[in-house]
Amino acid sequence: MFRISLGAIGFGLISLFAPTPLALAQEYTLDTVVVSAQRRAEMPGVVLKRQGDFLLMDLLIESDSRDLETRKQEIEKTVQDLLSLAGKENNISVSLDANGMVYPLQSAQNLPLTGGSRPDTSLAQLVLRTPIPANTDDVQSLATRLKVFAGKIKGIGRATATISGSTTISIVDPDQYRMDLINLILSEVKSVTDQLGPDYRVMIDDLDDRLRWVNADGISVLFYIPYNYRIVPTSMTSIMEAY
Repeated sequence: MFRISLGAIGFGLISLFAPTPLALAQEYTLDTVVVSAQRRAEMPGVVLKRQGDFLLMDLLIESDSRDLETRKQEIEKTVQDLLSLAGKENNISVSLDANGMVYPLQSAQNLPLTGGSRPDTSLAQLVLRTPIPANTDDVQSLATRLKVFAGKIKGIGRATATISGSTTISIVDPDQYRMDLINLILSEVKSVTDQLGPDYRVMIDDLDDRLRWVNADGISVLFYIPYNYRIVPTSMTSIMEAY
């Protein structure tokens, strides 16, 4: 799922003029996607599979103290303790997800808060993050690492820390894989033309479309460009497009 939006750009512009607990980083989250046979059928013939960079787990810090300022202070103190705890870990960090872009959280101050699950509650939505080691398929042990860490968090006052939903994965700078994917596509096209011989050629459409990606299996990413190609005789000098 492609989750970069104008909202994310707007968030970045606002952060230039207001105090922010975030450190900017080009990293994008992937929703957990059940890749059905139908969805794979909609994808082009050539895709690029790469392991995700981080496993993510949503963490909700919520307070239901009566006074709004008290709730804010309890949440900020809890998050500050959370950051201190994460600082002692080698493989866990705390982030925020802003419109599909993941930003490392540097401070508990000026946290964006929303209404909680009940009236007169406040909520900070955070993301726990751990690196995915190379050549691993053990999602469960990574998820357990994050859950165990979350269980160490002690809420201040009436604040609580709760895991929310299932794990997702993130990738850093996905556009770095664009040329790798294009080279795979062109390699297939070359194989086709080599098999067909000199009397045929291949016309590729939409190769300049944007790179897209989906969560393949909870730990890997499938990159694709929605291209297609046509095989035509070399004797054909023009093609009438259908409208």
